[in-house]
Amino acid sequence: MTRREWLKLTTAAGGAALLPNVTGVLGRAGASAQTAPAAGRERLLADFGWRFHLGHADDVAKDFGYGRGGAFAKSGSLIGGRGSVTQAAFDDSAWTAVDLPHDWAIDLPFSEDRNLNGHGAKPLGRAYPDTSIGWYRRTFDIPASDAGRRIAIEFDGVFRDCLVILNGHYVGRNLSGYVPFRFDITDLVTYGGRNALVVRVDATEYEGWFYEGAGIYRHVWLEKTAPLHVAPWGTFVTSAFNPDGATVTIANEIRNDSDTNPVCQVVLTIVDKDGRAVANYAGSPMPAAAWGNLMFKYQMKLQHPLLWSVDAPNMYKAITEVRAGSNVVDTYETPFGIRSVHFDADKGFFLNGEPVKIKGTCNHQDHAGVGAGLPDRLQYFRIEKLKEMGSNAYRT
Repeated sequence: MTRREWLKLTTAAGGAALLPNVTGVLGRAGASAQTAPAAGRERLLADFGWRFHLGHADDVAKDFGYGRGGAFAKSGSLIGGRGSVTQAAFDDSAWTAVDLPHDWAIDLPFSEDRNLNGHGAKPLGRAYPDTSIGWYRRTFDIPASDAGRRIAIEFDGVFRDCLVILNGHYVGRNLSGYVPFRFDITDLVTYGGRNALVVRVDATEYEGWFYEGAGIYRHVWLEKTAPLHVAPWGTFVTSAFNPDGATVTIANEIRNDSDTNPVCQVVLTIVDKDGRAVANYAGSPMPAAAWGNLMFKYQMKLQHPLLWSVDAPNMYKAITEVRAGSNVVDTYETPFGIRSVHFDADKGFFLNGEPVKIKGTCNHQDHAGVGAGLPDRLQYFRIEKLKEMGSNAYRT
């Protein structure tokens, strides 16, 4: 077992516990499907059960027919027809089994090309067409009972230029290696059957002057919601603290992806680190226009809040509950902390009214042994070690 395999084995199993809003793990195609809940949000971690194969930037035959020609269409036959790499029936048993996060560059041999020294001496770029393209495949089942829900696929980070295909249909493309992106796949899903998700990743171009890796190097999620739900990245929490307490401002964006106009109500609850409710608010019911967004903004008062600090990182959660009539159709949690910060030209930085000397480090995202594909536990390990050194600030 390599060091990389050992690190992933010992850290991946507990990864979901470190992440917010996780409801489960996406099963593979053919596995017994869990019964979908009658209502509410499912956020499934889709890191496991992938297959990987190198493509080729210059040879169409070695790149599974990509670029051979023909219509670029959404007809379900993108990159070839029946039996092609984009179809559920494609035989990928000879591909390498991988779990995410994954960085194929870390496993490439070192190159003596001096132009690559700043990028880890790994053979990526236009001069290395046989190691600069990677293909990922993942099959999964969607229960027939999910018909009527909205289903989306979300990527936390892919390096770099990637093409996303589902069941032979073009889903979308993302060019940046450093931003999360998301696609609604509701209309492309096979309900009650097998689905094939294919991602072609092109790492021939750099964005930085440092090691950047190659591949799906962060988490992938499958999210299911009711048509009326909190929009993607649709909550934002700010706070203001003074001796009388804290004022917490919560902004919500609610999305209605349906042809109907339900009456929408947002109910907010703030809970402390022990899960006890410390503030509540119920908004006024409003009609939600079909295929439209509603914006809400509320302020809530907290008496004697526990403040976030470097040594006592107290956290709260804002729980957003979306109701359509009398039914709760979505619940979304947003973690946040309350603290005050200010800079004084003569006395420096103050946190919660106390002077703090900032002692920080600059950190790249890669780690020895795994490259850019870090399991979550390594992030915690790194910060633990930095704190032991006396660091209290982190530049990513």
